[in-house]
Amino acid sequence: MALVDLESLKSLVCKGSSAADELETFKKLLFTVLTKAARVDLQTDDSEVSTIQSIMSEYTGESYSAGDIRAEAIGQAQEDSLRPVSKLAASLPENLRVLAISALIDVMRADERVSYAEIDYFNAVAAAMRLSFADAAGLVKD
Repeated sequence: MALVDLESLKSLVCKGSSAADELETFKKLLFTVLTKAARVDLQTDDSEVSTIQSIMSEYTGESYSAGDIRAEAIGQAQEDSLRPVSKLAASLPENLRVLAISALIDVMRADERVSYAEIDYFNAVAAAMRLSFADAAGLVKD
């Protein structure tokens, strides 16, 4: 199910400090977007938390406790602006932004229902990350 190989992400670190910065930015973007998604419908489901744990471990190699994820979700719920998401995404290549939006879809579907609030959040995140509809849908461009 992985859209990216952990080793290819780790290889970015070996290519230089800018690649290491890129990987760190990706981690921050991913954690920010996913934790807020878990709380956007006003409840953080256990299945959403475990999905975030799995994604973060698979894509970044780092593990996060359920408590850390829930605490961040509550903190992110207080943040109305997607300006931090936009700022982080601006320094990432399109493939990593698409990977983040795909992970967001997985979290939104984790509790087997997608609310209107989650749909609104998804659309706002895709716009903040400057992704087209095709990018957000996972369609590959030639």
